[in-house]
Amino acid sequence: MPTPDPGYLIPATPYPTTTRSMAGPTFSGPPAVTPTPDPYVTIYNRTTQFNLTHTTEAYAFNLTRPPLIVEFRVEPKMITREKYATSDYTNIKSGMVKQTFPSETSWFTVTVRDRESGRIFREDGFGKLYSADTRKQVFVGERGDYLIELSGNDAKVHVLMRAGEV
Repeated sequence: MPTPDPGYLIPATPYPTTTRSMAGPTFSGPPAVTPTPDPYVTIYNRTTQFNLTHTTEAYAFNLTRPPLIVEFRVEPKMITREKYATSDYTNIKSGMVKQTFPSETSWFTVTVRDRESGRIFREDGFGKLYSADTRKQVFVGERGDYLIELSGNDAKVHVLMRAGEV
């Protein structure tokens, strides 16, 4: 037997609906984002193989609208050696071990000089006196007439130079 209505609800007319079929959901993708234009002008973008026959390139550039940004990525010559390793521990077996590392003859340097005096403004690189970081950036924030030198050996290097304006 149904329970009597306690009187909390008031009878009402149903909300009018259309008799045609409902459309499926529509996909609205993310809002279109307009890419911010790069505020710098690319003045050099090249990959070069440095070896004994090709060790230095130099470029003159009069920087009137700083900055000058020189980004580089080094792929050094890699050396793989195998050596026999022994162990005094009973749970570690002796055997051949492969070691792969950058060659000691691989290096790269970016030098930014004042063209007239030869004074070094900025310098950084890979190998020799510098770290083993393969990606670096040299930043020059002052106006000047510069000589940009790219030197290296046993390395493939991608260099991207950008300036404020040309």
